[in-house]
Formats: sequence, C-alpha cells, structure tokens
Amino acid sequence: MKTRTILTALGAVPLVGAVLTGLPAAAGPVAWGLQVQSVELNKASVAVAGLNTVPVTIVVKATYDEGKPGQVMHAELNADDTYPGTQVFSEPLTLIAGSGTDGTWRGTVNVPSTANGKFVVSKVRAGAWDPKVQSPDMGFVENVSMTVKGVHIPKITHQVDQDPVPFGKPYKITWRVTDSATGKPYGTKLKVMSFKGVTCLETKGLKSPVHTNTAGALVVSYQPKDADSLNCLLLPGTQAPIDSRVIAPNRPGVVSATPAKTSAKVGTSVDVKGNVLGLNMDCSVYLQKLHGASQWRSLRSTKLGQSGRYTLQAQPTAKGKGTYRVQFPKCRETLAGVSKSFSITGV
Repeated sequence: MKTRTILTALGAVPLVGAVLTGLPAAAGPVAWGLQVQSVELNKASVAVAGLNTVPVTIVVKATYDEGKPGQVMHAELNADDTYPGTQVFSEPLTLIAGSGTDGTWRGTVNVPSTANGKFVVSKVRAGAWDPKVQSPDMGFVENVSMTVKGVHIPKITHQVDQDPVPFGKPYKITWRVTDSATGKPYGTKLKVMSFKGVTCLETKGLKSPVHTNTAGALVVSYQPKDADSLNCLLLPGTQAPIDSRVIAPNRPGVVSATPAKTSAKVGTSVDVKGNVLGLNMDCSVYLQKLHGASQWRSLRSTKLGQSGRYTLQAQPTAKGKGTYRVQFPKCRETLAGVSKSFSITGV
C-alpha cells in the first residue's frame, strides 16, 4: 500500500556562527497572523550516505501576531520532484533576535540520505513539530530549496508469514533494512521502532526502540486484530522517522449473502443482505445471477458501509428457480471473493 513517508533528523547538531548562503525567501501570503519575511539555508546542496545525517542551519525572519516570549518555530521541507508526501522537519527553531512577535529564529535541519532529490522549504509553523498537534499558525515560503544527494539509502522491506492473513489467526512479519545500492545489510544491529495502528503515522522521537539483528532483520509477532490495522517499521529520528514502511496485510475475501425470501412474485424485489469481512468501506459488491451452467452475470452493485455490510435487491424476472451469488472484487488489501450461491424462485 502507498503511504506518506515522513523524514527528519537522527539528532540535532547546532552550527554556531555558520555563514548563511541560501537565497532569501519571497514573501508568502499571510496565514493566521504568521508572516515569513525571509528564510536562509547555509547549504544549497548536501551529500548524505547510508544512515547518516548532515546538519543544515536554517534562519527564519518572521512576524507573528500571537508570538510569546521565547516563541519557537519549526520549518517543513517538501520533496519537489518525488512522491509529494515526503517531508523533512527541522529541529525547533529558537529565537535569537527580536521578540516572539517580530524576530529571527535559527535551528537545524538534519538531512537524511532518504531525502534524496530537491527539497523546498514550504512553510514555517509556530511551535515545535508535533504530528498530533499541528499548529494552524503558519507562514508560507517560496523560492528556497536544497538539493540532497543520497547514496546507500536504506530500504525497508517486509514479508508476511501468511498471505493472505486468515481472520482470527495470529501472524508474523519479517522486516528488513538493507542498503538499496547493494541490496545487502549494513552489517550492524540497527535501532528501529515497530508500531501498530495510527501510531505508525504519529510517532515522534526515539519512543520504544528495538534492534534488528546484524542482517538488518526483525521478526515481529502480531495478534489477529492487528491485521485490520496499520503495521509499520520506522527508522527513528528526533522529530519524525527518517524512513518508514507502513503496510496492511492482505486479507481473504470472505463474503456472506442471505436472501430475505427464497420465493417471490415475478417482478418484485427481494432484499439480499450480507457482509464482507475486514476493512472495506466504500468497496463495491455485485449481485450476480447464473446463466447456463457456469456464466455469472452482474445485475447490480452497491458500496459497503463502514461495518462492511450491504443490501442488494434481487428481482425474479420469470417463473422458476434462479441461482444468485454476491461477488466482491479485490479492493485495497482484501482479495476477491464470492458468497455461497443461493436460490430464489419466481412464482
């Protein structure tokens, strides 16, 4: 499944007295009282290898109507030419001149190799970076960018011990972190984080780290309910993971279907109700009728609700027995499936 990749630093390394050579930002539109006047980076390009990071100093001049003494900020950088969800977040920017309402802030962006490509400073937000409490007070930035040359970039892969994962059964995932350039492990135990559920996308800092083996592998055991949620492995950073792999395991297509009646007058409708197991909201199901010995033709469809339940209407068009079923085409992580066939007799 494609997911939002969040990148940031492994650790803050302040640069004192660095010479700033980045271009000043063009004034962005005012948003919620925070106006960015300029942004400068002390490096226009960096080269980063493997699991290392390179510190880049960022200086922001801004006005902020709601600013307080000691006000902190943080900057967000977005990939300019890769998957648009890729981001890098700065360490907290501290006030070095002026006041919280009109001042200059400085901090560090620790750039990982996974931020390979061109990155633009997109916005500055009031407060330290927190995925659970994103401040609406932000100022937009234009025309400030940095080119990152990442080499020996880490790659996270996974293998589920059962595919698809049956309902009601535990399972295991073997996660691996390797060097994407060589396909080999880095040869040392790596600090990673393994999470389930929404914490996959909202994990900050070095919370609950574990270690891979020297081959970069970690086997994680999951309970049956975990297969209906997000499973992830993260390479930790101080602000957000420097890289992540987020998946939901494949599930079998288990479909039930029960007609309200087994006989009905020709031309009248019979409700057919059932459900599809798993998380399948907005996926479609199709009522089908058997023609001849083996040809199933779709009659109508509907979308599943949040509970996975549905109602379809069968309508006998002639006297005699008709054979029906409900089909579920593959949707997201749930594989295709069909219900048991059932009969409705037209009278």
